[in-house]
Amino acid sequence: MRAPQRRGVVELWLVPLALYALLFAAFTFPLLGDFSTHFFTNDADGLSNVWNLWWVDTALTRLGTSPFFTKYLHAPHGTTLLGHTLNPFNGLVAAGLEPWLGLVRAHNVIVVFAFVFGAWTAFRLALHVTGRTAASLIAGFAFGFSSYHFAHTEGHLNLVSLEWIPLFLLAWLRLLERPSAARAIGAALALLLVLLCDYYYFLYCVLAGALVLAVETARRPDRRSWLRPHTLGPLACFVLASALTSGLLVGALLVSDRRDPLIGEHEASLYSMDLLAPWIPGAHSRFHAWTEAYWSRLPGNTIESSVHVGLAATLAAGLALRRRVRTAAPDLVVWWVLLAFFAVMSLGPSLQIAGRALPIPLPYRLLEWLLPPVRMSGVPVRMVVIVTLAAGILAGAGIDALLRRGGAARLAALLLVVGMGAELLPRGIPTTDARRVPAWVATLAASPKRHAFLDGRQALADASTLWFQTLHEVPMFDGFIARAPASVLLADAGLWKLRMRGDFETLCREHGFAYFLLRAGAAPDPVPVQPVWQGDGLALYDVRAAWPCRPLAP
Repeated sequence: MRAPQRRGVVELWLVPLALYALLFAAFTFPLLGDFSTHFFTNDADGLSNVWNLWWVDTALTRLGTSPFFTKYLHAPHGTTLLGHTLNPFNGLVAAGLEPWLGLVRAHNVIVVFAFVFGAWTAFRLALHVTGRTAASLIAGFAFGFSSYHFAHTEGHLNLVSLEWIPLFLLAWLRLLERPSAARAIGAALALLLVLLCDYYYFLYCVLAGALVLAVETARRPDRRSWLRPHTLGPLACFVLASALTSGLLVGALLVSDRRDPLIGEHEASLYSMDLLAPWIPGAHSRFHAWTEAYWSRLPGNTIESSVHVGLAATLAAGLALRRRVRTAAPDLVVWWVLLAFFAVMSLGPSLQIAGRALPIPLPYRLLEWLLPPVRMSGVPVRMVVIVTLAAGILAGAGIDALLRRGGAARLAALLLVVGMGAELLPRGIPTTDARRVPAWVATLAASPKRHAFLDGRQALADASTLWFQTLHEVPMFDGFIARAPASVLLADAGLWKLRMRGDFETLCREHGFAYFLLRAGAAPDPVPVQPVWQGDGLALYDVRAAWPCRPLAP
């Protein structure tokens, strides 16, 4: 790495954070005007993540229990949340903010923080690699404001929270440069922060860390230097600290999956990166209408396939191959290796060009064989998050080289920066109006919580039921979670049959369901009581007056 330079708080903190905050406001204008009334996410997966924030807060601060199991979903038996995209770090942040700001603002603070701080941690990583402020500001922008990042605001708060990836890699590089127990523990804690946001990102950081170690080992004159006591001790400390932090959660997930398989894995071939996607704007680009003929043919969904890196960034990164840039920043080879590895892996098990699958096998299946937990993910395209980070650092280095030459080269650098900014302009962050809450929710909220709620005729969207539960706080049937154990889904199937037959009496007497939401005016339902609320084509029933409903287990 480059020799460290003394920099003050203004250069390291105030300037980049202020710049990235202004860029976020400009790129998403007029989004911040809805900061207090709308969730900065969609009304599908996005509301599932709103529930995550509420549940972590509820479990820790009110119930005093583990957030990794809940009886509020899949009542009456409940379910583990180890395989769910719970992102407990964000839940902890929300727990601190919610009493002061409310759930809507707390959620939105987390989204804005992920963009601004994600760009800042990438800036600090790039500054460590290149030693150049201009290059690092560009790298932070390219990573924090990538198409990948904006696309996942559609509903994946866990993936929006990518801010700890650069921090871990920075801590890992520092550990390898000057090994010490303190740096080892710092790197392990950074890795834990990554894990508490997303399992995918944890896996990518482990792979990236291994690659960095391999590259650094290959480049050292003495290949056995890592085995010396002053180096081996801190590395062993990192492994131990990681095992006692991240390892506990990962181990619990693997054991849970082995004992009771988690259902909900994705098909890797459907969620792989198209070979042209990094250079053609996707569905979440400001220019999506111009390229619809391309991205509409891609498999999977438009959130995952929107991974546009951009032609300007590619050209700028290509400049980093010049001999002068390689001499100024010799450690760029690490980032070329990371870019190449994760780009190839993000292509998935077979090559796909313009939405057409070709019978050309790729190394992703080998990675699955070497690391079986990779099969639990099934979304190779998400590996592009490391590609965007590496490409941003390389692009920043290339543009910085132009800036130092002066004259026409500086004009070319300016054009590249403008081009990068234009190509990364997002379509916009979706919002969900938190004020639109049906009146039956307040009625249910006033009901006793020792019985469960069931949407008897599928009147609601899955994710909206989760948002409404944060308001009425009544346990409910089913639940929109990423991966549920096979035993839970089997138990749900029995309840589903009763639900479809309209056997609400058995659901009440034997399983504890006392509150049913039905469509009003439809065929008569076997509920021998009048609704406690009716309107908007729906009717809410409390059947405790008709049948003795079994109370839920505490």
